[in-house]
Amino acid sequence: MTRSRRNRLPAARCPYCDCDLDASGTCARCGSADDAGPSTGWRPDPTARHEGRYYVSGRPTNRVRDGKKEASDTAGGALLPRYVAVPTPTGSTIRATWLATGAATAVVVAVTAVVWMLLTTGRKPAPPPEAGYLLALKDAGLFDQFNSEENAVAHGHHVCRQLEDGGPQQGLPADKLAVDAFCPQFSEGFRVLETAHVTGTFVLADSDGVGAIEVDGGSCQGSGGYADVDHSTPVTVTDGAGRVLAVTSLGPGKGDTATCTFSFGFPITEGQDRYVVAIGRRGTFPYSFEHLRARGVQIRLGH
Repeated sequence: MTRSRRNRLPAARCPYCDCDLDASGTCARCGSADDAGPSTGWRPDPTARHEGRYYVSGRPTNRVRDGKKEASDTAGGALLPRYVAVPTPTGSTIRATWLATGAATAVVVAVTAVVWMLLTTGRKPAPPPEAGYLLALKDAGLFDQFNSEENAVAHGHHVCRQLEDGGPQQGLPADKLAVDAFCPQFSEGFRVLETAHVTGTFVLADSDGVGAIEVDGGSCQGSGGYADVDHSTPVTVTDGAGRVLAVTSLGPGKGDTATCTFSFGFPITEGQDRYVVAIGRRGTFPYSFEHLRARGVQIRLGH
């Protein structure tokens, strides 16, 4: 009997409320004393005064809660061993925490939206080259050269086909826009040809007074064998192969019975070996681009 009393071990105590533990190491108030839960955080209140009590490094504090409502229980905490008092969060602190969390969430959402927009914008397909070509023509004031958008696009593709077949790498300003849009591999060496407006005069002379000129007030025109020379006489410009480059007509004649002068003008673009000017049925006159650009056309008929 004496030796049995001497070998009896003292009862184990709960580390949270200092109450006796049963044979399984469980506290009637706190549950298992060997719980592997966090040493800092909420645990059942050993005093049974509240649903939960906050622990810091395994030590009970004055912070308690019932449901979502938190409070301070200094009196209950003082009943527990190793009790430590900690500041109780105020409403403003909790509110500030929620505001900070909300602000951080808003920032994350905004950044995500921006990234999404950048990614989706980058994946948008590029507009077709036809649209850019037509817009460039209109911006440059060159669209009026074509009858329709379809005609302009067809011309642009034709320009590129000629270059791909080995044609000269030169053309009009509208051709350069077509090259940039449909076959940019030819853009670097493409030369835009110069266009010039040529002025000219056609003088009908009758110094012998044979009646070759008819005068009516301030105007004059051909008469007799020169009756085909007047303000409606056609002026045609062709290249060396006979392709028509420009068509116009003589202007009103000005002068007297000795000389009658008709003025006219036409545009030409460089790139041809020669330019042949025809005045009605009164002959053809070949010129170079440099001559026409610098000196124009001066033709005299009669004596």
